[in-house]
Amino acid sequence: MNRRTVFIKDPINKHSIRVLMAAYEKAFPDDDYFVTDFKTAYDFVSDNDIAIFSSASRSIDKNIELSEALKLKSKNIISMIGGPHASARPKSLVESFDIVATGEGELLIEKVINDIHNDNINYSIIDGEKVQNLDDFHVFPRKKVSLGPIELIRGCISKCTYCQTPKLFPGALRYRSVDFIANEIEFALGRKGYAEARFIAPDASSYYYDKGVNLEAIENLLSTVRGLIKDNGKIFFGTFPSELDPAGVTKELIDLMVRYCDNKLIVIGLQSASDKMQRIMKRRSGIKETEKAIELFLDNKFEIVVDLIFGLPHEDEFTYQETLKFIDKWYGKITIHAHPYDPLPGSLWENEISTTVPENLIKKMKSLQGIGKVFGNTV
Repeated sequence: MNRRTVFIKDPINKHSIRVLMAAYEKAFPDDDYFVTDFKTAYDFVSDNDIAIFSSASRSIDKNIELSEALKLKSKNIISMIGGPHASARPKSLVESFDIVATGEGELLIEKVINDIHNDNINYSIIDGEKVQNLDDFHVFPRKKVSLGPIELIRGCISKCTYCQTPKLFPGALRYRSVDFIANEIEFALGRKGYAEARFIAPDASSYYYDKGVNLEAIENLLSTVRGLIKDNGKIFFGTFPSELDPAGVTKELIDLMVRYCDNKLIVIGLQSASDKMQRIMKRRSGIKETEKAIELFLDNKFEIVVDLIFGLPHEDEFTYQETLKFIDKWYGKITIHAHPYDPLPGSLWENEISTTVPENLIKKMKSLQGIGKVFGNTV
């Protein structure tokens, strides 16, 4: 039975789907595959196809809906899903997908595709194997043009209670080497429209972390990338889709960014401006480190976005007032990116209940939103 392999992109999974496409190319270099998106997937996926999904928790309902629609369209379509939500809640997906993959997908995809073609699927849930060397797999697929940020680090040295990453990628940090990144960028430069180098990292300052920020490794990365793209593109470091933990921000790091990078906007994760909450959330840094980092960036004329989560478990009147004082203190100097608390499957706080955000804090945030000093939502 001939089966096509079809990767399905949803609005927020383009990075993980790109990785799976590249891994598929390595496993099956002589085979073709196809890519579709949510708008066209129902019509594009046909009888006997293998439909591959990857989903975060916030988009899982739409992925379930599409998979179930495809199964009604043809019982011969095989659907497979991986990603953060599948890794955290595999049993909840077995009725909607034929195969649920947990963990990392690069090594897994070859086994599953071969099993399907050999009619050897005797499992509904399968665990992925940890990739020991990230350089073994391209970031950018070669057959289908799909460019974007380069995953710099897998894992995180922090163990924040609200985050999926510590459980999704436990153990020591893994890195993509500078030589590998240079090779990917050289490939991308040959593609029309590649104009910027961005990186995916929970904390960009922890690249080759060695009992502290490894300035030599970061400079090697940034100088190498700058040497490749010259003035034909831009380098973004410590901004979306990565951020900087205040604990890793030093004057020396900022000097490197000023020298090699183009972004003048920085994203700093704070989540709550209470030292008590910082300890409860198991954050590496506190308010002192955060404010020091803000001052250093302001001295170098950076724009600063500070992430705050509203409704966190264990917040109380006192901790919320500390956040309000922080907002007042830095009014006009920073922008707040507000997030409502959403318990993520796979995080230490996945079963925790949100707290009620005080009305005066909500009112303050709405007033700042009206003048462009806040974006996002508090509730």
